[in-house]
Amino acid sequence: MTSPLDSYTRSMDGLHFSDEAKARMAEGLRAAAAAKGAEKNVQPKAPAEVLIMSERRPGRRHTRRWARVAAGLAIALVLGGGTTVAAAAGVLPNPADVLSDVFGGAPAQTELLNEVGRPIGASATSNGVTVTAEAVVGDRSNYTVVYDVEFDDPSVLEDIEPGEDGTLPLVADATCYIDGVNGGGGGARFYDADPGDGTIQYAETMGFSTWNDAGIIGRTMRFWMSEIRAYDAEGGYETLATGDWHLKFEMNYVDTTVDLPAGQKTTWQGADVTIDAVAVSSVGVTVDYTIDRQIDDLGPSGQLSDEAEAKMEAVTGLPVTVTFADGTTFDATNANTHAQEQNDGTSAVTKTVTYDRIIAAGDIVSVTVGDVEIPVSAA
Repeated sequence: MTSPLDSYTRSMDGLHFSDEAKARMAEGLRAAAAAKGAEKNVQPKAPAEVLIMSERRPGRRHTRRWARVAAGLAIALVLGGGTTVAAAAGVLPNPADVLSDVFGGAPAQTELLNEVGRPIGASATSNGVTVTAEAVVGDRSNYTVVYDVEFDDPSVLEDIEPGEDGTLPLVADATCYIDGVNGGGGGARFYDADPGDGTIQYAETMGFSTWNDAGIIGRTMRFWMSEIRAYDAEGGYETLATGDWHLKFEMNYVDTTVDLPAGQKTTWQGADVTIDAVAVSSVGVTVDYTIDRQIDDLGPSGQLSDEAEAKMEAVTGLPVTVTFADGTTFDATNANTHAQEQNDGTSAVTKTVTYDRIIAAGDIVSVTVGDVEIPVSAA
């Protein structure tokens, strides 16, 4: 398996700079170091209460309220080189990202408001549309980010009506990654927290795995969006907006992870299973287990037969259910799953997934893995 160090070394070996580029880089690093030193001498920021109202961007028509963004967050889910580069312990930054942060500016800082992160100045405008990162919540491996999408011409939104679940029939051509992450997945949706104001919200929810289980808090999020499309009931669509929206900001929020007792034994389709770790949070659940079985050969790539699917299910299909205090449950069986075959004939499996809602960690009653129920109160 290729490690981050191998990738980093190859990338660095391929980098060559002219004397002029080296001088610009050195000057950029000196300026960043001076700015970093100045940060240590600034006065403390105002108390959190003054952050209830977001700052107005110059020249915009209205001010967005932080309370609206926080409420909308729940609505959407229910329905190293140099002093400017920050990297989590044991994680080597991509050289291209290092250069981007030196010459293109450091990632926007993210302040905390209660348990929620609020990126400061993470905004981009293109073709009359402004995309702004407004809020981020999560745990070690899962997160939800809400972006405001503001239109200079609000009339383009007049015929866009939400569905029964409150989401808008819109799809974005967007991508993102977090420095140091080696895999993951999730989904996104649009909603309108305040109809008629010319602004809609784009909520992106993802679960990720990282090298050495270092987590994603403190790392840099890099987000791109290039198109927004509106779909009709027949599946046809029209382009609502195109542009070049590129944001980067710190993934800073309060980790609400609760680690549960592990080591229990169960079985799945006749194979012995050991539950290695279980963690829950306000946004998701992660389960690690070892199963006495391997997937083996799945056949030609891109041609997953019924037999191959059955092989995968026999390793990765262990049921996982989260029970909440209100009596509802969340089926986490079909999670973002990673299986690694071991030399002893077993497979190490990780499942991580975000809920369809945000919930206080204290309102999670239990996690059932296979036929083993693990109370959260026992953590």
